[in-house]
Amino acid sequence: MTRLNSYFNPKPYIPASLSEINDQLGSMILFAPTFFDRTLVFDHNIDSEFDKLTGGFDLVRKKLGEERYAALIDLAARAKALFAADQDDTNGKTDEGRALLFEIEDVLRDARRSRVKAKLADDDGEITGD
Repeated sequence: MTRLNSYFNPKPYIPASLSEINDQLGSMILFAPTFFDRTLVFDHNIDSEFDKLTGGFDLVRKKLGEERYAALIDLAARAKALFAADQDDTNGKTDEGRALLFEIEDVLRDARRSRVKAKLADDDGEITGD
């Protein structure tokens, strides 16, 4: 029997700024390797979490630049593969995947610093790095 979830959202939230993507990464680091919500309240799994992450990259692609964007997409794909290969967190690939999520954070931090240094305004017209 399939349980209907009143919290199911057919159009999930996609992080829309560099800082929101960073928040998504924090959550992913904590819930790796399965990203499964054991409470069954939210429909989180490896696919949904990486779809949110890469969807966020798509939304901020212009702010990232093509080189950073391509690097982030590659890092995300590699991390997802590592997590998928270690669903029980027993063979060390989860730690390797987390290391790649930290690399993604580094790329985002570099992008934010570059935006501040160049005095590029965020969507609200402020210089925040977003």
